[in-house]
Amino acid sequence: MAHGVKLFGDELPWPATHDKVRLRPGEVTLWAGINGHSKSLLSGQSALWLSPHTKVLIASLEMKPRDTLTRMIRQAYGLNRVSPAEIDEFMTFKSDGMFIYDQSDSVSCDRILGMVHYAAQELGVNHVFIDSLMKCGIGTDDYNGQKDFVDRLCWAAKAENIHVHLVLHMRKGRDEAEAPGKFDVKGASEITDLVDNLFIVHRNKAKEAQIENGEIPPLDEPDALLTVAKQRHGEWEGGIKLWFHPASLQYLESPTKATMNFWQHATTHKPELNKVSVNPPSLDVGM
Repeated sequence: MAHGVKLFGDELPWPATHDKVRLRPGEVTLWAGINGHSKSLLSGQSALWLSPHTKVLIASLEMKPRDTLTRMIRQAYGLNRVSPAEIDEFMTFKSDGMFIYDQSDSVSCDRILGMVHYAAQELGVNHVFIDSLMKCGIGTDDYNGQKDFVDRLCWAAKAENIHVHLVLHMRKGRDEAEAPGKFDVKGASEITDLVDNLFIVHRNKAKEAQIENGEIPPLDEPDALLTVAKQRHGEWEGGIKLWFHPASLQYLESPTKATMNFWQHATTHKPELNKVSVNPPSLDVGM
């Protein structure tokens, strides 16, 4: 650190963000986007990337645990079909550092908060991903309830010294091609004031329409944009361009870049994890 403030905290999967954005303990990050714009896919890719080097719990309340793991196995191997041996390899590896909250319906905010404290205190988890706010037992028009829940979530993150990720929806503009901003987050306006970081995910619907019409977009036209719209304890705000790789379900920094090598990442400088006994669910072959 010759000048300025030294970055600390865990990194996102994309190298272009490594000297700009970090996921620090004691903070809450919102992953926001219009419905169907891949916010869950990007946050899941981030959870997978973090999991070899720190413990992660995923509460994907809009998906069954099987479907969550299916996505992650595809992202880990970069394939749309994997063998039984590869599934076993993945599940054995994940038993050390990843936990799935087995609930795919609305859960009261008190239970969610209890889960956060349990994950930190009993499982040693460092990152909790909650997908999404609308499944946390609070009405869409209950702005005070939303504000109070996010406020308590921020307190829990600080008290347990962990990072909490919360997925939520954004309002549509005139059409889906219009990229939303921080003031388009659905719900109580205080939510974005309370949290530490706001990431906005937006798919390039205009490009998708071009392709459907048989047109060929420019090579440098991205499939999505990940915008850091707020970073309370960081100096950078801005966006990075991403390209989607369908077979792996990964978002990449370049249309010509190879998919992320999860296994190489997983075995590089992997710290020792505290062993916690878990019984990972089995998966059928053919994803």
